[in-house]
Amino acid sequence: MPVDGPFLRSLLDAADPLNLIWDRMVAIWEGGSSSEDIAAFYRQHETVLSQFEDAIYQGYHEIYDLLLERGKAQDGSYVRERLQGDSVVAVADSLSVREIAFLRRHFDKLGWRLSQTDYAIAAFPPLTDSLSEKLLGANPASGKDTSDFCYRYVAGPGEVPELPSGRPTVVWLRVPDKPLEQVTVAQTTTVADALKVTLQTLDRIMEQLGHRPLFITSDHGYLYATSPTHYWEMPGSTEDAARTVFPRESRAQPSNREGADDLLRQDRKEQRYFAASGTHVAIRGRFWWGSAGQNDRCTAHGGLSLAEGLVPVLHVTRTGSPTG
Repeated sequence: MPVDGPFLRSLLDAADPLNLIWDRMVAIWEGGSSSEDIAAFYRQHETVLSQFEDAIYQGYHEIYDLLLERGKAQDGSYVRERLQGDSVVAVADSLSVREIAFLRRHFDKLGWRLSQTDYAIAAFPPLTDSLSEKLLGANPASGKDTSDFCYRYVAGPGEVPELPSGRPTVVWLRVPDKPLEQVTVAQTTTVADALKVTLQTLDRIMEQLGHRPLFITSDHGYLYATSPTHYWEMPGSTEDAARTVFPRESRAQPSNREGADDLLRQDRKEQRYFAASGTHVAIRGRFWWGSAGQNDRCTAHGGLSLAEGLVPVLHVTRTGSPTG
């Protein structure tokens, strides 16, 4: 799905170019989602996603300024505005554009359907606490009921509590992020486990809902890189400087971390590799570096990329009985 001149011109003319970009990202991941080899599916489609974002980076770099501006302004309203009546909003940690097609197929079999597929801009930097602090005033594991909504924290499918009824409820899921942390150079097939445990956890929640409105969203997406075709290389000197600030598994760091100021003071092209708010500095785009060993993680988040900064907002409705 190449990015040609007409598409780039459509971005320039669009009232909101991120709408067009999101639609194209969804389309990239829709094809072939029935594949039995989940790791191969992710590997192939991540290459296409990386190429797509590279074309955007090269042809319309200003989109990152827009993504940063909106990420800094994100106050969690995409969650709050859906907390009406007795609705349930499931915030699945690290859920991304990649998983939408799998959710759609899975829910169809259970008598549910994705009646709306929208997106939101993750709070910058795209880290869990960036959203949880705005919604809960705490990290997800420490969250409590508020005057506006009930709150439950779920670590996995075996730990889904009874959900309160009659009030809007936020359910924060530790999946798929927790199992995604286990995707390493040696164990790329564990991405299938991450998807499986996410579906199982959502199933346990949906068993309790009846016809209550359900929305599924995320706090941030993630960078997935099991191949050199999934990330972009930095110039050697820039990579050396970045490695002193960023551990491999995190693409955002506090701006007071040693060396962070040096990245932003560079009066060269380095400004195209990094982004900053008043509190954090992050890697821009899909710049990263190769693994050094078999146990190195192949996922990370916190950076200013399309895959990390655009998150799904899904409305799920019950349509009937499971189809089996």
